[in-house]
Order: sequence, then C-alpha cells, then structure tokens
Amino acid sequence: MTAARWTLRDALGIGEQPELVAFVGGGGKTSLMFALADELPGRTILTTTTRIFAAQVERAPAVAYAGDLSPLAGLLAAHGRCLVVGRVEGDKALGVLPDLPARLLARLDVDHVLVEADGSRMRPVKAPAAHEPVIPPQATLVVPVAGIEALAGPIDAMAHRPELIRKITDDELRIGKAERLPGSGDRLLSDEGRLTPAGLARLLTHPLGGLKNAPGAARIIPFINKVETAEQLAAGREAAALMLREPRVSRVVLGALHAAEPVREVWRRVTAVVLAAGESRRMGRNKLLLPWGDTTVLGRTLAHVAASSVADGVVVTGHDRHEVEKVASQRDLTTLFNEDYRTGMLSSVQAAIRSLPPATEGALVMLGDQPLVPARLIDALLRANAASPSGLVAPAFNGRRGNPVIIDRRYFVELLALPPEAAPRALLQSHPDDLLLVEVEDDAILHDLDRPEDYERLRPRGVDGLNYRG
Repeated sequence: MTAARWTLRDALGIGEQPELVAFVGGGGKTSLMFALADELPGRTILTTTTRIFAAQVERAPAVAYAGDLSPLAGLLAAHGRCLVVGRVEGDKALGVLPDLPARLLARLDVDHVLVEADGSRMRPVKAPAAHEPVIPPQATLVVPVAGIEALAGPIDAMAHRPELIRKITDDELRIGKAERLPGSGDRLLSDEGRLTPAGLARLLTHPLGGLKNAPGAARIIPFINKVETAEQLAAGREAAALMLREPRVSRVVLGALHAAEPVREVWRRVTAVVLAAGESRRMGRNKLLLPWGDTTVLGRTLAHVAASSVADGVVVTGHDRHEVEKVASQRDLTTLFNEDYRTGMLSSVQAAIRSLPPATEGALVMLGDQPLVPARLIDALLRANAASPSGLVAPAFNGRRGNPVIIDRRYFVELLALPPEAAPRALLQSHPDDLLLVEVEDDAILHDLDRPEDYERLRPRGVDGLNYRG
C-alpha cells in the first residue's frame, strides 16, 4: 500500500475532545498555530498570552479583542476561526490574561483554543526568562518549538537569551549529566559553541527550557521545524530519540511548516517486545541459549534491539525462565514471565501488551531467535512508522512479509481479544489497508531457527553448533 501521510492534527494527537494547546520555545510558533487552526474541524480560537506582530494578526480570518468579546459568537459562526488579542500598540498586538483561554474553551461555541505562550524574537531556539513562558494552567497540550537551523551556528547567533541556554548546559555538566547524555555520545555544545542534537533535545525537555511552567497534566509534544535536508532529518531523529527518554514527552514531531506537507515524521514511544518464552520443541533444546558468535542466539538478538532506536524493551520469558533472564540482564532489559507460555506465542504477545504503560504508543514484536536481523533493519521499520500514521508496519523481502512487526496502540484491544488458538499475524491479515510493508534487501526477516538444520545452516562459522551444552 502507499504510505499515508501525517496531518498536523494527527501528528499532535488532537482528536475529538476539546484541547487547550500552548506553543512555547523558538521561532515557528505562530506559523504552527495558524497551520494547525486551518486543519482543525469545528470552531477554533487563536490567541496569545505574550504578544504577536500586527502583521501576523492579518493572517487571521477574523479578529476579536479581549476588551470586548461580544462579536466573537458571530465571527466564529461566519469564519470558524477567530484570533483574540489585547489592544494593538504600534506593530504588536498585546496578549490576553492567562485565565482567558480556559474561559474561552468553556464556551459552547468553541472546540479548541490555541495559545502562543512565549516569545523568541524570531530566533530558532530560546531559553525562557524568569517571567516566561505564560502558559495557561489549564493547558492540555504543550508544544515546545525549535528550528533545526539552530544547530548550524553558535548559540549567540541562533538563540534568544543564549546565556540562559549556557546556564542549562553548564548546570548539567556540573551535576554530571550532560556532557554525555545517557545513551548518547554527543556533547550538548560543540567546541564551536553550537548546540548538538543532544543539546537541542535537552533544551526542549529541560525544566528550565521547554518544560518550564508546563502544567503537570498536560501532554508534551516537541515540534522541530525546518527539517528539510537529509542531514537535518538525521539530526532531528537523533534529537527525537533522546527526547523520548524524558517520561513526560509523549511523541516528537519533525516538520517543515512552509512545505506542502508540513509533517515529515512523528516519533512515538515504541517498545520492543522480544518473545523468548517458547519450548523449542522442534529444535530439541532451547534454541535461544545456543551459541552465536561470542554470545547466544538470544544475546545477539537483544544486542541488535539495544543498538536500535526503540525507546525501551521487554523480554517475555517462560521456558528456561531463569537462564533467559540472565541473558536479558546483560542488556539491562526488563523481563516479564508469561505463566501461560505453553499455550503459544500469542499469550506472550498479549502478556507484554498488558504490561505496557499508557505512554507507549506501539510495540515492535520481535522473535527471540532472529539474531540475523540487525539494528539498522529495526531502525528502517521505526523510520517507516515515524513517516506514516499506518497502524501496522512489517518488513518484506521480494514480496514476502517477515518479522519483526510494529503494532500501534490502536490495535492493542483487538490483539488482546484474539482467541488463544490464533496467531498474532491474524491481526495483520484483518487490516490489509492499514498495513505498511517496508521492502528490505536482507532476507534475514524471513529466517528463524526452528529446526537443527536451520541453526546449522545459518549460525556463524566457528561456533560449536549443537554440541553446545551450556
């Protein structure tokens, strides 16, 4: 199937429920606010708690002023969207009080309220001053915004209040966190004083940066703008992977607001579910514990998972539970014992799905006996998942579908309802229109190690094969 494309509304996870969205951070906030308003159904109010240029006011189809909202109902009925600001002073329109957006959302004729809650003097990144940002306390979604071009030059040239960005990075260095973020080899600032992708990620998720004054109940979805070149996309992906390690971040959007399709990728929290509970009846012994190079079959599979861009992973155990747990512990992966492992693979998938936290938006289901599937192939599936809102993603080699498979949360309920005798692939067969096949050049996706001859044919040379007694 042809991959579907993201809309801004879907990328930011805005459904039928009313939302109060606050945009903070660097340049691009106003463009994002207006572009999102154009996509939203129903009646939407745009406003600001800081100030916007009078020229930007002209982008709105209708304008009402906080001092007299009596025309608002008629303007919404006529245009569907209306900008609400304070008085105009010179070339700027002043903002509204922070309690007004929630009162506007409470109106029966308003479906969504979008608020520019920060100023950046047109710079791609910023750190907020003591009085910033002015986020309505009832905000349901906070979107920290930055332009990827911030990585192209020294922060003195690229940032609003660069001294505060330095304070964030310097404080991180003092407490031993940021010269090398967990999971990253990059410093926050280069020797030339430029933000690195890791530095951009930390700025957007720091309590004195993108998360400052964000209400505790609000979802956090950073938006990185002006992602146009392959180099910028690679940097954005690196930053997105790091931002998803912040528990409050639900997803990260990479886009280019002036492009015909403003959303390039949406990086969601995907957990690897590695199935390692089977009894290996056809092999005659536990195939996952057979040697593979300098480790075991399962050890090599988990090494590839750990080297990929998945947010985290869980290994489902069953048969030989304690031996499998030892292998998983070498990669610091969570394990989950499936008491019903003898009933088949589906029970392990279902056990893992039940254990996933609400923030997890997808599961990459991988067989424990796939040591030939490298991290780069896993990442290819994750990139396809980020580029498309399709709910199911699987690799294919010469038209043949293989494993691993990404399953979106929207299918979790249906997956849990499958009968014990069903196979997980029944879910994919039921939704061919929502299945995105990713053609790969490696037939490793078709191979697992069910029988002794499979292992002997595929194992690395020099391994002592089935004489293994460990």
